[in-house]
Amino acid sequence: MPDYQEIYANHADRYEALVSHEDHEGHLSRALAEVAPGTGLRVVETGAGTGRLTRLFAPRSSRVDAFDGSAAMMAVARATFAAMPHVQCGVALHQALPVPDASADVGVEGWAFGHALSWNAAGWQADVRAWVAELERVVRPGGVLVLIETMGTGVEAPFEGGHSLEPFHAFVLDALGFSHRALRTDYAFASVDEAAQTLGFFFGERLAERVRAHQWRVVPECTGLYWRAR
Repeated sequence: MPDYQEIYANHADRYEALVSHEDHEGHLSRALAEVAPGTGLRVVETGAGTGRLTRLFAPRSSRVDAFDGSAAMMAVARATFAAMPHVQCGVALHQALPVPDASADVGVEGWAFGHALSWNAAGWQADVRAWVAELERVVRPGGVLVLIETMGTGVEAPFEGGHSLEPFHAFVLDALGFSHRALRTDYAFASVDEAAQTLGFFFGERLAERVRAHQWRVVPECTGLYWRAR
């Protein structure tokens, strides 16, 4: 299994190269416009990485405060959004976002909270509760909380063949009261070799072998979109 903490700390450019190929048909962008509609939004994002979700919210927001625990990831994001003064990027942890109470229309995380299951196997539910509570703190009444997590890469259906985030999915729906939608966010590459190398770096050689075996230039992926009104 790849060391994701090491990737986030030391390979932000390669991570950016990966996510730039994701969701080539734009399903996630359209779904976000449905669950968090409108323009002139004030958005607070945690686990922003290099800005894969920030890009989707920035065009219809008056301000985006994007945070990540990795300084390296935030450095890439700052460079990306340097010409957008309404997007501010900073280093912060999920449980301590440096923004006032009830200051956002949308509080969002993407592909970040799910790491709790492997990084804190005994206490992941408490972690997720605390992180969701912090998002709830910064979102105004009438706003929306949005969580986005993987349901499998290299699969045609959510959790096909089993997945480590199935408990997260059940917890967010049953214990935290989020609504849910499953989306296809397939990756598209110029060649099978590029797909195998890029995805193998982040997901491991087993997926790279699967990509080569299927001769996938477009690699299937399923993503869970979760939302709850404040």
